[in-house]
Amino acid sequence: MIFRFLRSSYRIPGFLFICSYYGLGMVWVKWRTQKDRDAMHVLFLQFIASVYRLMGIRVFQEGELPEQPSILMGNHRSYVDAILIPAKRPVAFVARIESKSWPIIGWSANTLHTIWVQRKSKESRKETREQVKQRLREGFGIVIFPEGTTHKGPDLLEYRPSMFYISAEGGFPITPIAIEYRDPDFAWVNKQMFIPHAWKHFGKKHIDVRVSIGETISGTDGQVLLNEAHAWTQKEVIRLRALWDSEAAL
Repeated sequence: MIFRFLRSSYRIPGFLFICSYYGLGMVWVKWRTQKDRDAMHVLFLQFIASVYRLMGIRVFQEGELPEQPSILMGNHRSYVDAILIPAKRPVAFVARIESKSWPIIGWSANTLHTIWVQRKSKESRKETREQVKQRLREGFGIVIFPEGTTHKGPDLLEYRPSMFYISAEGGFPITPIAIEYRDPDFAWVNKQMFIPHAWKHFGKKHIDVRVSIGETISGTDGQVLLNEAHAWTQKEVIRLRALWDSEAAL
C-alpha cells in the first residue's frame, strides 16, 4: 500500500506538470513555426512517451495504422485513450466543446488543431463536418471516439452517425480501433471526479492496455460504414477483455 501511495503522490502532480510543460511547448512551437504540423507532431509524440514513462503505461498493440490519412475511430474508456493511438502522422482530434475550457489539457489540445463541436448546435455540427474534410485534405489523420462519452464496457454504446456520413460523402477511409484496459475499473465513468479517480489508479505499478487496430474500410453508405465499424469494434473489445480475464485466471 505504501508504494501505491507514493506512486500516486508523485504521478498526479507529475502528470499535470508534463501536460503544462508540453502544452506551453506546443504554444511556443506553434508561434515560432507558424503552425508547422510536423514539428507539433514530434512534440506530441514526446509528450506521449513522457506520460507512458511516468505513469507506467504499457500498450500491447495488434495491427498497424495505415500510411495514408484516415479517420481513426476508437471505443472510449478513459481520459488516457487519446494518447494510445500510435499516430504515424499529424492528427487532429474531434472533441466536445466542454473540454476546451479544461485547465492545461483543454488548452494544450487547442494547439493540436483540435476540432471542437457543440453537439446540440446544428450550426456547430455543420462547421465540424467542414473542418474534418479540410483537415483530411491537408493530410491530417482524424481521431474521434464515436460513442461520444466514456463507457466501462465490455460492450459498446451506440455510435454517433455524423462522422460516418462525412466519410461516405467525402470518400474518406475509416480505421476502427479497439481499446481495453487490464483493469476494467480504470474506465472513467459515472461523472467521477478526476483527482479521486487518478489517485486510486495512478498508484499501480503499471497501467496495461490492449489496442487492436482493424482493417481500414471505406464506402459510400454512412450507415453501412457505421454498422461495420461498430460490429468489428464490439467483437474485438470482447475478445480483448477475454484475453485479460484469461491471464488473470492463470
